[in-house]
Amino acid sequence: MKPNKVKPNKKTLLQQINAAKPVNALTSKLTSRTRKRSHKAIERRALIVGILMNTMQVLGGIVVVLMTGLQAMFLDTAFTFISVVSGIVAVYLSSRSVRATKRFPYGMFALEPIYAICKAIFTISLLAFSLLEAGSAAFEYFVYGRGERMSLGPVLVYELVVLVLCFSLWAYYRAENHEINNASSLLQAEASSTLVDGLISAGIGAIALFLLVLPSGTPLDFLHYTGDFFITLIIVLFAVKEPFAVLRDAFVELVGGVHRDDSLNAYVMSQALDHKPEETDLEKVLVFKQGMKYRVDMYIAGTGEQITVSNMVSCKRALEKALKKRLPVVDVNFVFD
Repeated sequence: MKPNKVKPNKKTLLQQINAAKPVNALTSKLTSRTRKRSHKAIERRALIVGILMNTMQVLGGIVVVLMTGLQAMFLDTAFTFISVVSGIVAVYLSSRSVRATKRFPYGMFALEPIYAICKAIFTISLLAFSLLEAGSAAFEYFVYGRGERMSLGPVLVYELVVLVLCFSLWAYYRAENHEINNASSLLQAEASSTLVDGLISAGIGAIALFLLVLPSGTPLDFLHYTGDFFITLIIVLFAVKEPFAVLRDAFVELVGGVHRDDSLNAYVMSQALDHKPEETDLEKVLVFKQGMKYRVDMYIAGTGEQITVSNMVSCKRALEKALKKRLPVVDVNFVFD
């Protein structure tokens, strides 16, 4: 029998082709189970390691804050505590977002950029609050001459340890996300937060070392009373860029913006050219990302009189299978423009 053929400009063609089940983690459960290290398993493992490391830092930070009362130390410990709580939330979202239900047949991947947006906003708010608190104390000293001499105590030793832990964890997050082709919005948000925490620790440690060797009675003696403000100001100036970058990327994902990874887009284009249907020309390819889910829209134009539906479905599934080597969850749509 001859295969059924339809005109390429008919809606029925696109409905049949795009309705074909994608070859991804939602529909290929057997493949996901047999894979030794799935994308989500790597993501969850990294998040759990982060929770454990950050919990140790919080316990030590609380002790140092109670001993010194430094606003910068409070900012440092608060950041780490946020990382612990958000890490727990991230582990939960990592397991929930990929699950398909009757109400959400394609998963709940939008939860991942929503999480990243919330964490970025909270981080920016905490930076602003800490700067205002430390600034008010500096204002009291410069205007009214009132203030207390900073008590450094074990700050230097603590911050050196935390600095090593933070940058080790930051590098670990990036390495694990790189292993899954930077597909995880959760790991991106956690890496950004950990880098901010590391910068805070570096700033506090540097100023603490400087004040420990600074003798009394010098023109810089005011730093013994206002150093907390200058530490916090420097930290905010260096750290505020990271949460804004996460906020921007997560917002683009949430509202359906085109993915701007040139390397990935080039890879998708090369695969699309290799798997385009017969009797068609490929006009352009748009890649969209939401959490770990990718959507690839292939804009094609018919070059012949008829296009075979079975060939279109076969090409769609073959392309999704090829793309899954780099993309954890992918759905390909054919679009006649």
